[in-house]
Amino acid sequence: MNQTSEPFRLPLTNPPESSVNAQGQYHMANFDHHDAQLMAHYSTVVCFTITDELDRVKVWQTTIPSLALSWPFLRHGLLALSAMHYRLACPVDRQIYFADSARRHLSIGLESYIPHVQATSAESCAALFAFATIVPAVCYSFLQAIDTELEGEDLINQFLYIWSYLLGPKALAQEARQWIHQSEVASLVSLRMLENIIPGLAHEPKMALETLLVECQPRYQGPFSEGEDISPDWQQQQALRERVEHYKHAIEMLSNAFPTSTGQPAQLGAVIGWPVFTSQVFLDLIRSKDIFALAILAHYGKALHAFSGFWWLDGLGRRLIEAVYQVLGADHVHLIQWTLVENAVPA
Repeated sequence: MNQTSEPFRLPLTNPPESSVNAQGQYHMANFDHHDAQLMAHYSTVVCFTITDELDRVKVWQTTIPSLALSWPFLRHGLLALSAMHYRLACPVDRQIYFADSARRHLSIGLESYIPHVQATSAESCAALFAFATIVPAVCYSFLQAIDTELEGEDLINQFLYIWSYLLGPKALAQEARQWIHQSEVASLVSLRMLENIIPGLAHEPKMALETLLVECQPRYQGPFSEGEDISPDWQQQQALRERVEHYKHAIEMLSNAFPTSTGQPAQLGAVIGWPVFTSQVFLDLIRSKDIFALAILAHYGKALHAFSGFWWLDGLGRRLIEAVYQVLGADHVHLIQWTLVENAVPA
């Protein structure tokens, strides 16, 4: 049952004034036995649940907690994620306590993070990048565990909200690229840009994405979005061609979220990072309930569903597909048929 009346939003609460100094740093003296337990839980359990790439596990296990000793905002980010994981094994009457703890830590962390990110330096960039990477995971954990009653358009909007936090690591990776690549967290930054690998995908995702590419081509037979009037004049045709390019780019980037024909599995980073590699126009099309943008989103849900083994993503892919189905309705179900097969959504 949903234990909050509103979807998760940041910042959630304001820390007590006495807890934060002029630089937004939370004093070590305010870390109690509960926080020490959460940090130990992070270092012994949670750090192994963040990535599926073995070369990055050690960074999350040892390097990031070491950085957190010097950067309070990062420490609060780790404590927030740990609290949400610790909550999983708690009796029901204690789950709210750990959810509130996660909210408090993340809110305090953000208050300290913002002034530091506005003045990024070689010293702070590694901790800033790590924190910016943690925030979406914490947000997903709330969506997975707390906001369980969100569905349809509300759930889609919450995904869009969380994706706004993915822009943090992208911006830092671009603006402080040299510093980050010389820092302790260099291995967390992907050196490979996503590209179109549809021809090399396993048969099912290859056929599904190729079909989607064909379906989204303009036919001038009706509106792309409910209530949209498309006339055949040149200006409208040009707008349609530009829109199709955004569909195409999103589908091509999504190809990185599926296994290849050689058996190479998709990596979590490619799935989580997909929204960043689309365009703002495409994300706006999702927000406006554009039919083909939603169809592409359902295929993303299919890719996300494959990573339900990660506790902070468990069930979210399925819920996203169901949300798209609810918004699209039966008239357009053929566009997302492949995504429904294993998700028990009425076809």
